[in-house]
Amino acid sequence: MKEILIKKYDNRRLYCVEEARYVSLTEIRDFLQRGDKVKVIEKSTGKDITKYILMQVMLEERYELLPTYFYQMMLQSPPEALEKFFQQFFPWMMDLYKNYQEGKFSMPGMPGMPTMPGMPSMPFQNPWMQMSNPFQAMNPFMQTPSTAAQQEPERPKR
Repeated sequence: MKEILIKKYDNRRLYCVEEARYVSLTEIRDFLQRGDKVKVIEKSTGKDITKYILMQVMLEERYELLPTYFYQMMLQSPPEALEKFFQQFFPWMMDLYKNYQEGKFSMPGMPGMPTMPGMPSMPFQNPWMQMSNPFQAMNPFMQTPSTAAQQEPERPKR
């Protein structure tokens, strides 16, 4: 695995130093998919903008990956909550998913299961609770207090 240096010029063009040519976001994706590391710096300032460019690659290639309400929740959330989510909870979930894919999945509370990181409460409404869904009454995780009360059977009066 090699690191490919890319310089971003003021005209927004991306120049691959190793190949001595301009490259597109799709070509940067191709570098990553073949296993290379990419480092992108601003030509005028020398600032490392790799994360910014990788986000552009992700959004260009997989713009439908996340639902719109997820982006809205991210923009509504305090920066420290987002930081904790992406630095603690998200890697934990990816580890669980990777372990599941590799057949190493175990249930919570069992040996080998990573402990879920604590998360701050978020200042937005759960979008799943706001959906009008015909299956909502059957799923206890999607019930609001009003739908849960509607589902309780009446008790005979004595």
